[in-house]
Amino acid sequence: MILQKENECLSDALIRWSVEYEESLELKDWKDITIENYMVGVRFFISYFEENQNLDNLKLIDLTTKDIQRFFRWRKEEYQKKHGKVIEESTRTNNKKSIQNFFRYMKNENSNDLEFRIDWSDITFKNHRKDIVYFEEESVNKILKHLESKMKKDRTELSYTLSFAFKLALYGGLRASEVCSVRLNHFGKVYTKSNEDKSVKFIPLMIMGKNSTSYTNPIPYDKIKNEYNYFKRLKTQKETIFLSKRGLALTRNHLYNYLVEVANELELGKQGVHIIRRTFANNLIEKGVEIRGVQILMRHTDIKTTTIYTARSKNQMEEAVSKLI
Repeated sequence: MILQKENECLSDALIRWSVEYEESLELKDWKDITIENYMVGVRFFISYFEENQNLDNLKLIDLTTKDIQRFFRWRKEEYQKKHGKVIEESTRTNNKKSIQNFFRYMKNENSNDLEFRIDWSDITFKNHRKDIVYFEEESVNKILKHLESKMKKDRTELSYTLSFAFKLALYGGLRASEVCSVRLNHFGKVYTKSNEDKSVKFIPLMIMGKNSTSYTNPIPYDKIKNEYNYFKRLKTQKETIFLSKRGLALTRNHLYNYLVEVANELELGKQGVHIIRRTFANNLIEKGVEIRGVQILMRHTDIKTTTIYTARSKNQMEEAVSKLI
């Protein structure tokens, strides 16, 4: 395909390429949410040139690193105006990744064999790192006690759903979307692991991750056996386990809202679903699990992502400082 037609403005050329690019992502059989994540940065990039007519006359092949940097400055300013807060570094990084991939596609597919003069390594963002928020042990116990009480009192499918979902994130590190996609046939056979001190029963769970990937994490069986056996009696092996209040397949938005209700009822001050996954990572670090082991259980491709979750382990900081005394 021609990179840019004669008399074609820059935004029109980008739109034409974006249609082809989106179709190429769909042909990879990726999930809709993954495709949307890749396209959102591209759409902002196109909007930048559509809203700045003096830039829309530029040639696509002539775009430089500075042009991309100016876009991200504009993106930051627009985000501040719209949301009244600073754009997260992770959002800008994801936008960069999607736009860089878009340019890689145009480079590979253009019929002129043209190459861009953009040094993507020069496009960096300041890291305004915040402490990772997680549930303290007291809060975890409050939630578990509350969910246990609801199961015994209500005996509804929803009460078992919330307890099971919470525990899969807490003891298995599952993301909200991964929890929602769990089926009974994703669980393996219960087995016992013994050492000098004790024996622990585990049940392997195949986790369906991003881009059709799958991983298997061991889940402590005794922690989930009541909920697991409840659904084992109720559902078929390949059936959707978790349903919403209205009987629809549970989504991460449903799960988020239900767990926010629990957090508000218990007046925890912290809420959400991903915070449970962070708690899983923090608990592993607090128990002395090495960072590589945490990376494997969190299923992070890059260990740098794991260090973000574990950088502020309270016990580790106290232990380190105690050595000065």
